[in-house]
Amino acid sequence: MSDQDSKFWSNAQTYGMAVICMILGIAAGYLLHAPAVASPTPSTPSVSDLSAPASPAAPQMPSASDMKRMADKQVAPMLADLEKHPNDADLLAKIARAYMAGQQFQSAQQYYEKSIAAKPKVDALNELAFVYVKLGDLDRGIATLNQALAIDPKNPQVLFNLGYFEWKGKADPKAAIAAWQAFLKADPKSPKKVQVEQMLAQAKKHLSIPAGTKTEKPAM
Repeated sequence: MSDQDSKFWSNAQTYGMAVICMILGIAAGYLLHAPAVASPTPSTPSVSDLSAPASPAAPQMPSASDMKRMADKQVAPMLADLEKHPNDADLLAKIARAYMAGQQFQSAQQYYEKSIAAKPKVDALNELAFVYVKLGDLDRGIATLNQALAIDPKNPQVLFNLGYFEWKGKADPKAAIAAWQAFLKADPKSPKKVQVEQMLAQAKKHLSIPAGTKTEKPAM
């Protein structure tokens, strides 16, 4: 590597890793209470991250190629470990999370799927659902959340995501209501209780509208 390249990475990596940490911080907010709520489980996506705008005060973001290089650099030692333990579900999920943080969603999908094939876990399924939606496959995202619920039917993180995807993505108020009611029952003291109750009230106003119908009265 040339001195010029070294200087570039000295600056770019410092900022880029800060950006990745920021993305991870946003992502970490979701799994327990969705969207952007603090959770004890790190590296978990929020459905609100799907279209989160950049801060107007933030400096210019790294390019997609920069993000890919930094993600590849971060996972390199994990990939070396993976050669020794190819079926380590936790290691596979860790690699997937690093790629997701670097916005390398296709690579994240690949390693999440390998992790789940080795050992299905609710956290990995929930995160993979987020990746599928980011890649434009809402139906597969919802199916993956239902797969997670087959393991843990009362998981509040998954129930919130399911309701959100059914409501905002599929415009299916009945399915969204069922998921959010189950969420409130599973986590009655959730800090997102008021938000969920508001969304439930909104969804109930649409029960007479066929699933898949988009309307802004009130907005879905």
